[in-house]
Amino acid sequence: MQQFDVVILGAGFGGSLTALLLDRIGLSVALVDRGTHPRFAIGESSTPAAGYLLQSLSAQYDLPQFEPFCKYGTWQQAHPDISCGIKRGFSYFAHTPHQPFQAQPSHGSELLVTANLSDTLADTHWYRADVDHWFVRQVEASNIVYRDQTAVTLQHNQPGWQIQGTRLGERVNLQANFLIDATGAAGIVARTLGITPETEFKTHSSAIFGHFRNVAPWQTILDGQGISQIDYPFNCDHSALHHVLSEGWMWQLRFNNGITSAGFVLDGVSDQQSWEALLERYPSIQQQFAEAECVAPEDGLRTTGRLQRGWKECAGSDWALLPHTAGFIDPLHSTGIAHTLCGIERLVTILEQHAGQGTLTGQLAAYSHSLQTERTLIDTLVACCYRSRHDFERFWLSTLFYFAAATSYEHLRFHEQQRPWLLCADDERFRQTVADWYELVSRDDLPVDYQTDWLQTARELLAPWDRVGLFEPAVPHMYYYTAAPEAEPR
Repeated sequence: MQQFDVVILGAGFGGSLTALLLDRIGLSVALVDRGTHPRFAIGESSTPAAGYLLQSLSAQYDLPQFEPFCKYGTWQQAHPDISCGIKRGFSYFAHTPHQPFQAQPSHGSELLVTANLSDTLADTHWYRADVDHWFVRQVEASNIVYRDQTAVTLQHNQPGWQIQGTRLGERVNLQANFLIDATGAAGIVARTLGITPETEFKTHSSAIFGHFRNVAPWQTILDGQGISQIDYPFNCDHSALHHVLSEGWMWQLRFNNGITSAGFVLDGVSDQQSWEALLERYPSIQQQFAEAECVAPEDGLRTTGRLQRGWKECAGSDWALLPHTAGFIDPLHSTGIAHTLCGIERLVTILEQHAGQGTLTGQLAAYSHSLQTERTLIDTLVACCYRSRHDFERFWLSTLFYFAAATSYEHLRFHEQQRPWLLCADDERFRQTVADWYELVSRDDLPVDYQTDWLQTARELLAPWDRVGLFEPAVPHMYYYTAAPEAEPR
């Protein structure tokens, strides 16, 4: 029997980083995982907020080895052996079924949003097999107890926990004053406690995805069709690339090891036949995958049921869920890594300042509420885009609600030194504004002549949070800079 202040279940990058931070503040920690590293994982697209949060945690808790991962340039200098991709921002291309991609006047079927000033300062796509493995090796190099290949059962002693399992034929028996669940969809703590699942979501999507080699760059397809890219603020493949489709959308994230993460996310339920059927419906995307080979997971493309999930309680007096365990909506806005880091920062601060005190339970209740509120806002922001995707001009306006949230968060965090909830989810007025836009784009009873008012309506709604001129790009749908910290935005 080993006794710990905190036991963490799940050794993805979130669980590993949390273990290292708690060790830094003087708590005894054990990290337990049922699998091994390296392993296939999805959820790879970072954002400016994620980079800034990781940098802040690295500095505050004296973990300088993590700082190079905050930007593409420093990553390449310090860890060229750890695969990643360059991400200058977000790109979107609207497709019509059974037709090659067609550029429209004033970039009416294209949208590129820059997040950073240069390749060196760019965000990254995390090749999770390498990154998660590196994170857990930092745990192994510390004085933290790490047990992989360990399936466990839990007993809640109220207070405290007993964690029992086996590893390579040997018994594992741990006791913890506090338990953190970083197991993602497995949600072992919530299931053990019988927490009620959250089932009410505005978004309803599913996915089919994998890692591929030999995916032709989208830039190559555009060149072959004679589509000019002279107005593009960056190479469109150096981004989180979104193909906007009648059925939903497709992501493409390129790593510097020749692998591309790609997946269709559909408004509804996917099935094993969806991949080939969707490629056949979109000939320009089909060209990209003409020579492609799925290389992970080992058993082929992975399909999901409904992606949206969550729990009605995310923390108690002696337990807490990390954000990806607390719930998930959809990968559309690349919120996963930033949300995990934001939640880790909040939870570690609570345990550092309130562990062993009468204030802990109240602080954990506030933590639970914050995760649920962030999840609801992300759900509404994503659902706005799904409701708008059949009209690309309206889709563009719906994305601006996300970009207004992201740039406002960055400004508050890094210019005003505040600690807002992710995407300003603690701003009740902003949440209501997004909800109002959602109700508007979801209506099917609007008169035809209302179409002319979409732009002005969005502009008026977002005016208090439009810090970067979202409605006034010099070139339509082409944003040459939006992020806050390195320099004042255009």
